[in-house]
Amino acid sequence: MLRDLETVHPLGENKEWPEIRNTLRTWRKENIRCSDKTVELGEYAIKHFSANLGNEKWAVYEQVCVAALDMCPAKMKLVNKCIQVLSEQFPSSLRVSMLEGLKLEYLKKWEAALEMYDGMIEYEPTFPAPYKRRVAIYKAQNKIVDAVNELNKYLGTFSCDHESWLELSDIYTAQQNYSNALFCIEEVLLQYPHNHLYHQRYADILYTLGGKDNLEVSCKYYSKAAELNPGNVRALFGLQLAATTLSSIGKTVEQSKVGPPIAGSVGERHD
Repeated sequence: MLRDLETVHPLGENKEWPEIRNTLRTWRKENIRCSDKTVELGEYAIKHFSANLGNEKWAVYEQVCVAALDMCPAKMKLVNKCIQVLSEQFPSSLRVSMLEGLKLEYLKKWEAALEMYDGMIEYEPTFPAPYKRRVAIYKAQNKIVDAVNELNKYLGTFSCDHESWLELSDIYTAQQNYSNALFCIEEVLLQYPHNHLYHQRYADILYTLGGKDNLEVSCKYYSKAAELNPGNVRALFGLQLAATTLSSIGKTVEQSKVGPPIAGSVGERHD
């Protein structure tokens, strides 16, 4: 997942080579999305320090190309230049083809982009990126059913991709298909059983579904989330709400008595 960083500063007038190289490396490694600064430093590095970059310059070209796409149409010439240079160096590279596909997406040439991604999938079925881009294209066109079908197809092959399970859960939740959303979070919990946020998310969906059985189970998952992270106020508050709702529908006091102590815990964290 890309991380936006508003406080990243370029190196000003005194651009020293080691600083430029290390800055660009850090932004690539940590997926920091600061497109304008990446373009500025990347262009400067390619122009003035191409020999120092060695083989790393190809990674910089790719990094600059992706950043320049964020700044189009102003930087379309730079995008074309990067793709041309990389295509000449790596004529059969799937990563270069991905850049061409991203350019087509920017131009809203959806069918051409889908056709390109289809060719990449046929050439290398184990390369996950084109599958994900197909999902992005369908979402951009608001073709939610196609996006869901594409995600299910992708997860049939790459079942350990928890981010895609989370994305599919988001789509199902937005469509109020809570049963399928629960299934997606279950898949994530199998992979990350100690992540408190996923326990909380599972409990949230159960609470939304409502009904005594779902509320009882949601209490267990809220409790587990709070156990894994005592500072998770949302889990504590969710547990209080679920317990209070259970009490209102006639649940025994003993099973729903967690409400008042949890309310105190939430209050303490707000004081």
